[in-house]
Amino acid sequence: MKLRLAVPLLLAAAASASPQGASGNVCVIVLDDVAPGMLSSFDAAAVASGRPSQAPAATPVIDALLAGQGISFDRAWSCPTCSPSRAAMLTGRFGLRSGIGQVVPPRATRPCPGLETDVELLPGLLRGAQPPYSSGAVGKWHVADQLQLAANPQHPLGGTTQPWFDRFAGTWFNLGAMALQPYQSSGYYVWEKNYATRIEWLGASPCPAGDPPCNVDMDVNIAPLDYPSVDTIDDAIVLARELPQPWFLWVAPHAAHTPFHPLPAGLPADACRGVAAPGPSCVYPGLNSAQSDSRCMLAALDHQLGRLFCELDFATTTVILVADNGWGQHVVVAPYSAARSKASVYQGGIEVPFVVRSPLIPANLRGSRSGALVSLVDVFATVGAIASAPAAQNAEDSVSLLPILTGQRPGVRRFAYSEVFQPNFTPDAATGLPPTNYRCMRHDQALTQGRFKLIRKWRRGPSNSPPLLTEELYDLEQGAAGGPDWHEAWNLLAASAAPLSATAATALAELRAECDATYPTILN
Repeated sequence: MKLRLAVPLLLAAAASASPQGASGNVCVIVLDDVAPGMLSSFDAAAVASGRPSQAPAATPVIDALLAGQGISFDRAWSCPTCSPSRAAMLTGRFGLRSGIGQVVPPRATRPCPGLETDVELLPGLLRGAQPPYSSGAVGKWHVADQLQLAANPQHPLGGTTQPWFDRFAGTWFNLGAMALQPYQSSGYYVWEKNYATRIEWLGASPCPAGDPPCNVDMDVNIAPLDYPSVDTIDDAIVLARELPQPWFLWVAPHAAHTPFHPLPAGLPADACRGVAAPGPSCVYPGLNSAQSDSRCMLAALDHQLGRLFCELDFATTTVILVADNGWGQHVVVAPYSAARSKASVYQGGIEVPFVVRSPLIPANLRGSRSGALVSLVDVFATVGAIASAPAAQNAEDSVSLLPILTGQRPGVRRFAYSEVFQPNFTPDAATGLPPTNYRCMRHDQALTQGRFKLIRKWRRGPSNSPPLLTEELYDLEQGAAGGPDWHEAWNLLAASAAPLSATAATALAELRAECDATYPTILN
């Protein structure tokens, strides 16, 4: 268990200056394994459009303080798994260019590397803004492999040529996922916290001996405030007060990722609402234990986000809330399909909540919903534009959403893209392409222009033969039954399907051409 100072006491001595940047501070919150309908406001909007409910958690903080005061995007895509989405947001590039196409595994081998520290990352870009942004990251990192972490236990801080975050504390991988941890199943109750730097500058160091970097064992059974959702928000509150303004804050809680568990007692309540935090008695009737626990975990996190939002000045702070991918197969509710959830390029794996609250949003757009195509990779360019940062050298996949947020344009994307492939690779320094000895085993791609969605599944063929490709096409607005094909039930390219309509055939040709030109497969 780490030495913990009470947050109010810790913050009392922190200086508070007004941000000098025109648009102020930026906070990005990354939920883990959360489908849109797991949040109440997103589920209500979906049900109103005729879609089946996803049995949402109680999320009044997100619903009122973000969605109710910002813009919610109803057609937002992520990558199918955690590491590629986080890398995309931080680099402005999809995996076929960054090399991160699957989850970085928590083992000390190197067939599936994470990001090298010579890559330009968002916090480094913001350091070049005028005035420069300070930065901090808390919670789950999951874009570095074990060998990188062994060589550089301050990986989130970047390298000498490309400095990244100024401060970091959190976890390298999923809770309980470290190969040498004896308490893998304990997860949220007993876990290892990794300090690249101090978070709390006042008082004693959190490390057993000396200053960070170090690892600290956290035990919720001894101290309920060590519960990860509380701990991550505690650290975010500290940084929001301590970082020189303007600042960029990356907040990455673990909820609602496995392992599922009953909530501990004694979670703190946020002073703004004065509502007791959920505890061990939390249950969602009609759901199985995994489904119910996941909603309780998300409800508890929503409550902790309320504590953070109590500390933020929304007049000078933009908050972007997203999820890294869709829901896990154990928490899916009927009629949605567990087989088409996280790790797949179907809607259940890549459709995510995306909401922005910002002082840049005009009053007439606050509390509105947008049907514009957006992608998690757009976080990079959007934050850069808010900060008036210099243009990135290599962030060609990211598009700023600022014109939508300010009401200048209804959309900025013609296409939305997603992918998953394995294994990861480190791009060649000279060409930016996969190294010559790289052998991709599978590459799944999805592309949409809003109505029609093309799925491509590439597989390695027999020795020295071309890769094998299968394609699927879905009409997300109409489908074979005349209504929206929410579940991608009707593959228009199936052998049993009727001939394509002229509209569908035109869309298919357009999607194929765009995929070939902009997102060529890396499987050769």
